[in-house]
Formats: sequence, C-alpha cells, structure tokens
Amino acid sequence: MSDSRDTPPTAPTLLPVSGAELRRDPALYEAVRRVGQRVGVDFTDDERVREELRRGREALAGGGSATAGPGCLAFLLVIVAAGLGVADQISPSLTAHRPALLAGAGACAVLAVAAMGWAVVRWQRARRDPVHAAYREVLALAQAHGLALTHVPDWLVGTADGPGKPSSPLPEVAPPGAATGATRPPAPSVPRGAGDVPPPRKPAEVTEWERTADQGGWHDELGGLLALAGAGAAFWAYVEDQPVGYAGLVVGLASAITVWVLGHRQGARKERGRQAALRHLADVQAAQAAGAAVPELSPQLRRLLEEDGGTHS
Repeated sequence: MSDSRDTPPTAPTLLPVSGAELRRDPALYEAVRRVGQRVGVDFTDDERVREELRRGREALAGGGSATAGPGCLAFLLVIVAAGLGVADQISPSLTAHRPALLAGAGACAVLAVAAMGWAVVRWQRARRDPVHAAYREVLALAQAHGLALTHVPDWLVGTADGPGKPSSPLPEVAPPGAATGATRPPAPSVPRGAGDVPPPRKPAEVTEWERTADQGGWHDELGGLLALAGAGAAFWAYVEDQPVGYAGLVVGLASAITVWVLGHRQGARKERGRQAALRHLADVQAAQAAGAAVPELSPQLRRLLEEDGGTHS
C-alpha cells in the first residue's frame, strides 16, 4: 500500500461496495450478474463502475453537462429579450422601431422557454439513465444480502440539492429466503469476508475531527461585533466627552482579537483533522482496492467525500 502522505491528499475514489465483496457471496454475485446483463455492464468490475459513476456525477451533480449548455443558452436569450424590450428607452432614436423590437424580444423569450424545456428534458433523461438505475438495484441487493455500503453518492439517489426524501431511492429488495420466512441478515458490525486485507484503523485524530467538524464557525462574526461595540464606545466617549468610554474601545478590540485568535487556532486544528481524514479515506480506498471489505463511513466522512466528488479519481 503506497503512503498517501507523500503527496497532498485529495478525496479519493471510493466505491459504495467493491466488486470483490459482491463476488464473495455466490447468490449475490448471480443476482448482480443478471442485473448487469440487462444494461451490458459488469458491476463487479470496479474500474468500469468508477467510470459510470464519474459519467453520472458529471451529468447530474451541480448542473452538469446535461443542463449546462441549454441553461446557458436560455440565460443569454433572456438577456437579449430584456435588452430588446427596453432598447427604445435607452436610445430614443429606436422608438419608431418599437414593434419590431418587441417582436424580437417575444421571439427570444419563446426560444428561452424552449431552451429551458430542453434542459429539463435532458436532465430527466440523465436521471433515468438505465445503468445508474441498475446500479441502485445492485446496491439494494448488496444491502439485502447483509453488506454495509461505505456511502451512497447524493446525486445517485437524488439528494444532492439538500436533505430530504430521495427522488431516486434505492429500490426495495427482499432479503434472501424471504419467501420461506427467513429474516433479513443484519449488517455486520465488522465487515465480513475481508480476507487477508483488514480495513484500516481510524486514527484518533480523525475521530476527534468527526466530533468537532460541525462545531464553531462563529468566531469571525462575534469578533466583528465586539470590535463594533468597542468602536461605538469610543464614538460615545468622543461625542459626550466621557474619556471612560475609551476603555470600552480597548476592551472591545482586545476581546475581538482574542476571539479571532481562538477561531484561527480552531480552524487550524480542523484543517489538520481534515487532512488526516483525507489520508484515512485514501487508506480506506486502497484497502478496498486490495480486496478488503470496508465499513460504512461516518456522516462527516461522507460529506468530505462528496465535497470533492467522491467518485472521482
């Protein structure tokens, strides 16, 4: 396993479940193979899955290629329509041509609506991509067979725009033996089938970063308020000729500087923890590539993975 500390860490490529895990259970492998045959994709081929996930993320996440072109065209047409609509107000010499200008503005507005409709159609088509729908089924099958998913990309299930009910959730899949009354196997507390490659141990620094990742963020605002309060005290001292007010300026500025220093130190600790978390993710990815079954990521690590495009190389 290469040492990821030799280069600046970035969020690594990490699959929800590796092909090695899918192949360990013969029944699961057969079910995944049948799903893959429908769309012509071997979902136990990690590199092919990474390529399909990369393609889907580029098309859907953050208004990708599925909507970027038509969306930009619609935006430009709206600007042109607005410009034509007020052109005679800007240049009185065009008043005689106002009917033609309004006709042009109307035509641009109609084309803008058509371009937006085109963008929506392309986005919906990308959302219904049969390969990605099949992969959602593969992940549901893996869960039904008791495998823990490291993460599920937000764009894949339609939660990239914020929390809420997924627009494309993983389908419901009956666990093995459901027809005979068997219960669904519980998700293992320790990943099963890890073989000779154990998952990496999470460093204490990463655990501490997970605990504090959602804390703080108020130091700049509080420091600014304290500085303003000190400035207000100084203004009052000047207007009312009350020298004692200048003490408020000293106290306010000193308090603001203290808060800003504390905020800087907390930010530096968080950044060190973030870098350690990225290195841990790189170790997890390397272990997964080597055949280890890795556990589900914490919410903080999942967000970190999504921030930099967790399915990118």
